[in-house]
Amino acid sequence: MKKILLITLDFYPKTGGVANYYLNLCKGLGKDVVVLTNMTEGDSKFDFKLVRKKILSRVIWPRWLPIFFYAYKVIRNEKVKVLWAGEVLPTGTVIYFLSKFFKIPYIVSCHGKDILQAQKKSRKKKLARKILQNAKYVTVNSKHTGELVSEMGVAKDKIKVIYPGVDISKHEESGSDILSKYNLKDKPILLSIGRLVARKGVDRVIEALPQVWQHIPDLVYMIVGSGPYEEELKKKAQGDERIIFFQSLTGDDKDRLYTACDVFIMPSRESKDDVEGFGIVYLEAASFSKPVIAGLSGGVAEAVVDGKTGILVNPDKVDEIALAIIKLFKDKDLREKLGSRGMERAKNEFNWQISISKFKELI
Repeated sequence: MKKILLITLDFYPKTGGVANYYLNLCKGLGKDVVVLTNMTEGDSKFDFKLVRKKILSRVIWPRWLPIFFYAYKVIRNEKVKVLWAGEVLPTGTVIYFLSKFFKIPYIVSCHGKDILQAQKKSRKKKLARKILQNAKYVTVNSKHTGELVSEMGVAKDKIKVIYPGVDISKHEESGSDILSKYNLKDKPILLSIGRLVARKGVDRVIEALPQVWQHIPDLVYMIVGSGPYEEELKKKAQGDERIIFFQSLTGDDKDRLYTACDVFIMPSRESKDDVEGFGIVYLEAASFSKPVIAGLSGGVAEAVVDGKTGILVNPDKVDEIALAIIKLFKDKDLREKLGSRGMERAKNEFNWQISISKFKELI
């Protein structure tokens, strides 16, 4: 296979769906890929080459100029034949010019938010259109994101859906330690995991809980994540001991929480410049045989099949969210049915080998 250079701002050990997406694709590509990304500490060793630099300048304009020179060296030294941009701006800009200079093709991967951000200013939108239209392929994490790319004037035969995957091979963690630590044995547990920003909908869940507690008074809501909305959410929780916040967890502890919970919830909603392009956490929960409650927005309907693997709700309607929670906690058979179907779908349709094979075909 041809040697490919990925340039991305989001990569391990940064958390989040995008960083995880690139890490797993690159693991599958192995020695055929070189990754140029930001500086960090505590790197792990991988089969592929990882080049870490301060790729965005604070004093030079344009800020992405250092990326160009670092990438130039990598392309020459590693004999790169294909370029890969992790986001349309700014790395797509660099790759567009490098492609012209070296006369080699490039791929751009889009996740939804990067397209919406690029559309905010006419200058950026015009540049993004040029970058996307001149790409050999544009990969997207969902059909919904593909529609956003198509609206930028990209030919549909260039747009390729490559879904994120999940790994269910190591789901052997027990949730009993977490339950014992917080004295939660035999308590009904609702779980959210994600960056704490307004559009994730955790605020709506907290607002729905008074209705839920009328029917299930001992239900405990666990919230995992950090972000700019964290303090606002803690104010909404008003110190209720049935709402527990976890700032950061190891992978194993996160697995324990997935195992311990009864239902996963994240009623994401769209904002002007952000959207849930797909929602890998829904599949992660499903891979632990957990039913999910999700907000009907963005590409979420591709990750969660309403009535089959979970329940889709209007993310702005607190009553609807409350009713969905009550319905699942009152019906154990339904929880188990949705969880089982979700796990089978995650295993058969969203494993990393499928996504890696699709990407290799493009190269």
